[in-house]
Amino acid sequence: MSTHVCIDCDSPGDGNCSSCHGSGNSSGASFAGGYGSEGSCSSCGGSGHCAKCGGSGEVEVGGEA
Repeated sequence: MSTHVCIDCDSPGDGNCSSCHGSGNSSGASFAGGYGSEGSCSSCGGSGHCAKCGGSGEVEVGGEA
């Protein structure tokens, strides 16, 4: 199998979650007035890593032959 750059990352291939930009936090400050509204990102579970590639920046393509 070969690998390709993961296009679901914040910037293609960087391994960061596109929802929280790699911080692991989801800031709802603009929605909740900014008082204690930061929590774990629901897309990456707080890891900051892209959910599709797991932070590697690459995804395997192809299947079993």
